[in-house]
Amino acid sequence: MLKMSVTMKMQVPGAGDLPVRTTTLDVCISSSHDMRVILQRQRGCVVSDYRQVGHVVSYHLVCGGDPPRMTGDASFELLPDGGTNGSVHANGYIGGQGVVMDMTYAGQRTDSCDYAASRQRH
Repeated sequence: MLKMSVTMKMQVPGAGDLPVRTTTLDVCISSSHDMRVILQRQRGCVVSDYRQVGHVVSYHLVCGGDPPRMTGDASFELLPDGGTNGSVHANGYIGGQGVVMDMTYAGQRTDSCDYAASRQRH
């Protein structure tokens, strides 16, 4: 089990920064640290250009219709203790207004879990 702390900072051009939000979630992730499992929680999103070079994973993300609600790029470092640190920079629309989102992730392995069973629930 990976306990993820997600901090999201959003900026609305012309209106400034919105309050920073931090949330915590538990994610069952494979021993290979395939970060796509976290993205399965986001309905309507497509991951492309998924790459892992050494301990760094990167990908491009597109969510929503045509035009997309959000597009972004992410990078995660897989840590030797089973945790991860990462960030996502995205551009999107909320209520028809353009926003810039910067999210940082800090994940710490907290427990084991049944990865195969967790995939069947999604």
